[in-house]
Formats: sequence, structure tokens, C-alpha cells
Amino acid sequence: MKIYIYIEGVGDEDDVELLPRQRPGFRSGIRSGKETTTGLRPGCIKFFQELYDIAGENIKVVMCGSRRDAYENFKIALESQPEAFNVLLIDAESPVCTSVKPWEHLRNRKDDQPWILDALNFEDEQCHLMVQTMEAWFIADIDALRTFYGEGFREDGISQGMVVYPSIEQVSKDTLKIWLAAATRRTEKKKYHKTNHAPKLLELLDVAKVRQASPYCDRLFMTLSDKITKV
Repeated sequence: MKIYIYIEGVGDEDDVELLPRQRPGFRSGIRSGKETTTGLRPGCIKFFQELYDIAGENIKVVMCGSRRDAYENFKIALESQPEAFNVLLIDAESPVCTSVKPWEHLRNRKDDQPWILDALNFEDEQCHLMVQTMEAWFIADIDALRTFYGEGFREDGISQGMVVYPSIEQVSKDTLKIWLAAATRRTEKKKYHKTNHAPKLLELLDVAKVRQASPYCDRLFMTLSDKITKV
């Protein structure tokens, strides 16, 4: 079985080739201004390396641009390649209640409602969230942050801030940005910049640490591993 992961984030030429057949008039958000200079695809492939090791060419990550474009490409894939296991992976953008399914979480978000309300009959195992954003995965591995930013990196604010949170998934999107900016502003690479820094940070992450810190990330790996090994 082929597995395709449609991910919110900046892509590159390889992602254009992997996009499913598009509806007339649909325009992919992969190329959007300055974000075209660096894609997240190599970092995501490295992050999912243990899945690539067991699935080989049967697993593909597809960076789709905006979260809406990721959802649109996911829906197109369900129609154009129904034999594959198609998965959506986007930021939660807000706290996720443990009693609420990922699809329901997205449908409940007013900012997403213009485009997500038709997500009614999809399988739960096909919707996965970065909770609350990808930056939580970076916070989960301080060693990777220290390695990437080097001299001048100040991790005290992150460590002290996490004391009041039971999990990285409880930290808001805004707080994650504040912590990363404060920790990195005195480094040679300057303040955390998603487009410039996230691709390399993804490559450096210890996946085991992220899975341990983020139940939703662990759920994603468990779901995909189960699909791969049952084929």
C-alpha cells in the first residue's frame, strides 16, 4: 500500500510532482512569496526516516503550502488514488481537547470553518495534528536547538516556562514563538525564523524525544507504522 502524507508547509519542485490531480481552477499554495526559497520537504523526510526505512518507496511526504491547500490536496487524493492511505498533517493552531477527535477539532475552529466543514465522513486515522504547531516539536528537543543555534542560545526561558505546563502540547502558538525568539536572538543565526531555520531543525530532531513529549506526534507514527507493517 502506498502512503501519502499531505503536510501544511513550504514545498519545492519535488512536491509539485507529487501533488495529486488537481481540480480545474485550483491553485496550489506551494509557491508563495519568499517562502519558496527553502522547502520543508528534506527535513520532513529526515524526521520520518524510520518510516521510510520500513516502507521504502511506498511512503511519500507532500508539502502543500497553506493548511487549506493541504486539506484540498488530501481530498483530491482520496478521489484520485483511493487505493493509497492518504493522511492529512497540519497544525492544530489551538489547544486540542482530549475528548475531541482531530477532525472535530478542525471543524470547531472558526478560522478553519470556511473550508473544513465538509470533513464529515473521513476516517479518524487519516487526520493528524502538530499540537499546537510544529514549533512544539522543536521545544521537545532542546539538544537539537542547542546544536543548531550554538553559542548564544539561551534555553533557560524554555526550561523555566515548561515548568507550569504538563506537556508541550499545552503551550500556545504565541508562547512557543516568544520562547524561541528569546532563546535565539543572541545567536549568530539570529532570532528564530521559520522559513530559514525550520527545515534544518527538522533534520536535527531526535524523533524519540518528540514522540515522548507529544502524544499526537506519537499517534501519527503509530498509525503509519501499523499501516506499513500490516501490508
